[in-house]
Amino acid sequence: MSGSISKAIDPKRTGISKSLITSTALCNRKGWFAEKIRTADGGRLPLVANERIAFGSALDEAILFIVEAVRVNEQWAIDEALARGVRAAMDRPNDGTIDWPKFSDELWTALRLFVEDILGGGVNAPLVDFHGALLQGINGDSIRVNTRAFGEVIGTPDFIISGKTRANGRDLVLDLKSGARAKSERDLRSAEMAFYAYLYAQKWGGDLPDVGYLTFIRTKVPRFQIITGTATADHLRIAEAYIATTKSVVARDTADEVGFTTSFCGSCEWAKPNPTVGFDGCSIGLLMGNEEVDG
Repeated sequence: MSGSISKAIDPKRTGISKSLITSTALCNRKGWFAEKIRTADGGRLPLVANERIAFGSALDEAILFIVEAVRVNEQWAIDEALARGVRAAMDRPNDGTIDWPKFSDELWTALRLFVEDILGGGVNAPLVDFHGALLQGINGDSIRVNTRAFGEVIGTPDFIISGKTRANGRDLVLDLKSGARAKSERDLRSAEMAFYAYLYAQKWGGDLPDVGYLTFIRTKVPRFQIITGTATADHLRIAEAYIATTKSVVARDTADEVGFTTSFCGSCEWAKPNPTVGFDGCSIGLLMGNEEVDG
């Protein structure tokens, strides 16, 4: 039944996760705060979403609903997908600046383009064939592997497309994104893609998968982009370096022992105090102020 797979990820999770890796890659202190500053019951703090983050959440939820139905040939309705996406965004904490009618209109455009260009855009087959795909990790369960080198590693890729549906026969780890720019070949070696290649190798072994992004580009003329490439041993080495760095960062006792970058302070959730958990705010972020410096 479509809608049964959840995007929710356990907020009390421990171990080295994809989100912890990517937070640390942006700024070591951001990663440290994400791991160390928790709610009274041990959960990670819910992120207060701006419009950009809320739209990404809505798109994830709506397309997950569609794909869950498509992969098993169930009926689905775009209006229900839209409603689920908007509801998912409205249900999470947000900064109060979102124009919801405009938000809903843009999400509807994204879903229409997904149906037309991704599900129906190929000559003889969809650009992405979701039959037999794993969704949200392993159909709602995060992929967890205990590794000899690093302990437990955890990740929840949006889609793992079956190699049986692809011309080259390789599985494809595909992550859904939205943003103002297209992805590049360089992005295929991001911390995220490297980590997913490593997680796949640790879980299943054998040939490395392809990795890639399915991106809704939010420009005046919106469109979807698919970019993929084959993971290599270089991806594994990149992932191991990121994991080692992250473990070193979260092993520190205080934030003052951890390095930082100011490139993303303007949009960082840790730059402001959070009295509900007794958090005074990042000392560097407070000095930088709230100006959006990361475009």
